[in-house]
Amino acid sequence: MIQIGEILKQVPFFRSLGRDSIDFITEKLKFKQFKDKATICKVGDPGDKMWIVLSGKVAVLAANQEVLANIGAGNYFGEMALLTGEPRSATVVAAEDTETFILDKDDFDVILEKYPSISIAMSKIMSQRLRETNAVVSEKAKEMKSTPAGPSGNLKDRHIMEVIAFCESNSLTGDLEVTSGGDKAVIAYDKGVLQNIKLRDLNDDEALDLMMGWEEGSFVIKPKIISFDGGEPEKETKPAKKAGAILVINHSMVVRKILEKNLTSLGHSVKTADGITEGIAALRSAQPNLIVSDFKYDEVSGHDFCMQMRENEGFENIPFVFITDSNTESATIAQLKKIPNAALVDSQDVGEMAKTIEQML
Repeated sequence: MIQIGEILKQVPFFRSLGRDSIDFITEKLKFKQFKDKATICKVGDPGDKMWIVLSGKVAVLAANQEVLANIGAGNYFGEMALLTGEPRSATVVAAEDTETFILDKDDFDVILEKYPSISIAMSKIMSQRLRETNAVVSEKAKEMKSTPAGPSGNLKDRHIMEVIAFCESNSLTGDLEVTSGGDKAVIAYDKGVLQNIKLRDLNDDEALDLMMGWEEGSFVIKPKIISFDGGEPEKETKPAKKAGAILVINHSMVVRKILEKNLTSLGHSVKTADGITEGIAALRSAQPNLIVSDFKYDEVSGHDFCMQMRENEGFENIPFVFITDSNTESATIAQLKKIPNAALVDSQDVGEMAKTIEQML
């Protein structure tokens, strides 16, 4: 047990935990061996587990089988997929006979619920990795004396969803530029979270739907270079004042995804639903402390929907945060403002959303 604990302590986001916490995590681990050249996971596999390398070495491969990185004993991989739930963006094979511990997502979720500080530590690690990546890109840019660019490729070789998953799992801050036919889309990211999509005059969801059908074209990932000159120092991510269970009900897949990732990174438990039917069904299973809602639905107004949800026993005064936009009518705004224990936020300001939600919990 002691030896295993020492190995776990090498994983950065477990370092701050005490002996009892380490013992709790150890009970969740599964031991597995891989022979030399055995495939451990491949592109597109579910992101439902992480590995800790006890002995041996593994290689991370690109689509052309080029070795992107080697990971040795005492290191780990696959951890960010446990937070994002995204499919694997790379293939990993054993570079020699290798022994590993495996932590499944279900067990990881239990650990996060018990020790929410781990998600904060992981956020810091993601930021550190991004700084290291930016440093490498910056150095190469100086050598090339040109605008820095990250990985690029062809949509025939990698589907757009695979490229998007890669940007998210690698915590990209910068742009993903995708060109197909006469169209060019620019997807902006901040620490792996999709911020907006610029494509013609389409909104984010319409743009994403169109891009899903692109089978030909090219893409290039352009990380934003972090400079020490004139820039503000990076602020540490602070844990949520009060972690809670949050139900997000919104028709926009992009909005749901952005909120889920931001709020989860702050230690909250997040359940999402596409509309009223899904939202009502999720109410009992999610047992939310707060509901984030559209300001209107096809069936009813946001005001009436809030009143209906509060008719449920145990949710009579559950806080509501309504997502509005610049086109929301003033009469609707006035009606929503009259609802007790409710707040309004702008759909374009993700940071303000998270801040308001934490204040309401």
